[in-house]
Amino acid sequence: MDNWKKISFLVGVFAFAREFRPIEPFYAAYMTSPYINCTVEQVPTELYSVGSYSMFVLIIIIFLVTDYVKYKPVLIVDGIGGVFHYTAIANSPSKLRIQFGQAFYGFFFSAEVALFGYLYAMVEEKEFYQKITGHARAATLTGKFFSSCLSQILAITYGTPPYNALVYMSIFGMSFTTVWAIFLPKVKYSLYFPNKKKVDETSMGQSTVTVYNPQKYKDSQLSIEAASNEEKIKNYENNEVEEEYSVVKELYKDFKQSYSDPYVCKLCFWWAVAMGGYLQVYAYINVLYTYVLEENEDTEFTLYNGAAESLNTLIGALSAFTISKVKWNWYSVGDIFFAIGSIIAAIVLLCCVYCRNLWYIYAFYIIYGMMYQTMLTIAESEVAKRLNKKCYGLIFGFNTFIAVCINTIIIYGVIQGHFIKINIAQQFLIYTVLYVVLAIFFFGSSILRMFRDEGIVEYN
Repeated sequence: MDNWKKISFLVGVFAFAREFRPIEPFYAAYMTSPYINCTVEQVPTELYSVGSYSMFVLIIIIFLVTDYVKYKPVLIVDGIGGVFHYTAIANSPSKLRIQFGQAFYGFFFSAEVALFGYLYAMVEEKEFYQKITGHARAATLTGKFFSSCLSQILAITYGTPPYNALVYMSIFGMSFTTVWAIFLPKVKYSLYFPNKKKVDETSMGQSTVTVYNPQKYKDSQLSIEAASNEEKIKNYENNEVEEEYSVVKELYKDFKQSYSDPYVCKLCFWWAVAMGGYLQVYAYINVLYTYVLEENEDTEFTLYNGAAESLNTLIGALSAFTISKVKWNWYSVGDIFFAIGSIIAAIVLLCCVYCRNLWYIYAFYIIYGMMYQTMLTIAESEVAKRLNKKCYGLIFGFNTFIAVCINTIIIYGVIQGHFIKINIAQQFLIYTVLYVVLAIFFFGSSILRMFRDEGIVEYN
């Protein structure tokens, strides 16, 4: 088997298992159920916010150390963080215990940045990047699909979601993820932190001989050898300091070089802003379901959150896998593709603000997920193609960091009401604005490209 196929398969299994978290579609319902008895207002402001702030702090640390530890250890600890998170919410936990678990969820999410960095670091051939990105994205979404289907089947079978069973299944999924990560192949070397060179053993050996064979050399030669050895040790210590300084310089140089490419910069802008919106939508769509039911005073409606999530991920997986096979010149058609995709995402999110029919909201969420996953697959693969191999963790981590910053600002300013105070449905208007901004930006970029190309034609 070709190396890229082997790595794609191994990462795909990891991504699939990582998304086996059956409690997720009913997380908000679990928080507001008699088992915990939080209000629909407390869930976003007092529980989810802890995870967001934890994510904001930890993402900085993780994307800086990912390359230093060569990716794999971060993937292992990612699984362990998931185990701690879901263990903390098992068996009717207190609010304090849930908040403790949310802190680990912040770590669990932050460590995801290592997944695609590991994938690209293990595959040399850039011509396969679009394929392996599509495969990994499809594996992620297929894991969500299987997990959501299982939770919905159990909810229908028992008449209500079996919350504790779903939590324990999620713990199992995270445990398997951890074990699988342990057996993944190692990245052979750190790109920014090469192994430090040891003091030459041969020269140290000569020094020892000199000390214990004094008759072989004159006293003057002894002093010269000793002084020479001390000088080598001092030079080694100085080299360590210079090496650490050179790492910072190298990081800055690669960061500047990567973002100096206008095409990369443009796609990273979409990536960061769109992911910031996605983090919000994914976290609060279940809260919106509960809010709509309470507003409608509908106590008989059977929640199909798991079915909606499974269709969202299945269609998203098929879209991601299909788009990975498309041989378009994305440099030429990408602007209009991202513009149209972003405006569709904005329209369906806007519909969620005013619609009070859960069936329609389910449909809008499915369409949104399909558009987001399709565009993200192209953005990731196109950025990866134009980056130096050692920049993946740095750039992917920074994009995720900006997304988390956007997410945190919305949490602090809107959801917790420090800037403006609005209800959960009106929050989706903020997410709509994010995608409208992206649509305007890429429509403008496509128009500028059209005028520039026409100018070139006229000049020729």
